[in-house]
Amino acid sequence: MKLYRLLHLMNILVNNDKVTIKQLSEKLEVSRRTIYRDLETLTMAGFPIVSYPGYDGGITVAEGYKLDKCLLSLEDWENILTGLNTIKTMGDTEKIEYLIGKIAPKNIETINQQSDIVIDLSQWYDDDTQDLIIGIRNAIGNKQLVSIEYISKISSTVRTIEPYKLVFKERDWYIYAYCLLRMDFRLFKLNRISAYEIMVDNFIPRQVTVPSFALKNELYEKDNNTQYRIVLEFALENKEFLLQALGALNFKIADNKGIIDFNTTNLDYAVNLIISLQDKIKVISPPILQEQVLQTINKMKKLYEG
Repeated sequence: MKLYRLLHLMNILVNNDKVTIKQLSEKLEVSRRTIYRDLETLTMAGFPIVSYPGYDGGITVAEGYKLDKCLLSLEDWENILTGLNTIKTMGDTEKIEYLIGKIAPKNIETINQQSDIVIDLSQWYDDDTQDLIIGIRNAIGNKQLVSIEYISKISSTVRTIEPYKLVFKERDWYIYAYCLLRMDFRLFKLNRISAYEIMVDNFIPRQVTVPSFALKNELYEKDNNTQYRIVLEFALENKEFLLQALGALNFKIADNKGIIDFNTTNLDYAVNLIISLQDKIKVISPPILQEQVLQTINKMKKLYEG
């Protein structure tokens, strides 16, 4: 508790011109005598405290030890605060607000209002996923092993991992970790983790070379070089549903109907995509895609008839 108070005291002194003993006492919620003892402790540790007597006096530190916030431009502060505020939406509210309070200039509210970017990642996970993200971040910080039940495209396995990075890519969260089962670094998608446990065992960190985390576009994932032009049709009443699902990039409106067209080399993925859109979409071309969609629908029908 004393160490935390001393660190807080140092930050107040570094980031203010002069502060009185009374102000420090009120800010840290301790007695004036405690403040004097803490200042003596810092002085003995070599922290360059300067005291100015008189009406306009107070406590501060030598100029060479202060962070000159004027070195950072308004754009610099906008970028820093955008990043910190983004992390704050992930559940680290108190820590990040404390950090912002330590480094931010006095006109922080004005800077926040002028920034043209607001990123809120809280919409991308539910409460269970948020708990997982917080747990993984703690495990990374504490260097704790994590046991996960992971469902891949071909199997379900229990793995022990050494977590190193949380990655947000496109619309999903991932864990970049060393997998003790595969004896290699892997990228694990959070929504494929069916269960997890933060273990009491610690690990010795490995040398990590952070990759680009480039993810394959499943529309072009197949080794097949044949490219298909997909044309889909939809009623305008389903426009909002499809915009939310696919985005507006390939949308067109013609003759009171909606058209979506794109290219792909992966027909299997295109079939699954169209099935997931239920009865909101109709395949116009190519004929091979129409046939595969109908085959899939017939298989689904047989499941219910049986």
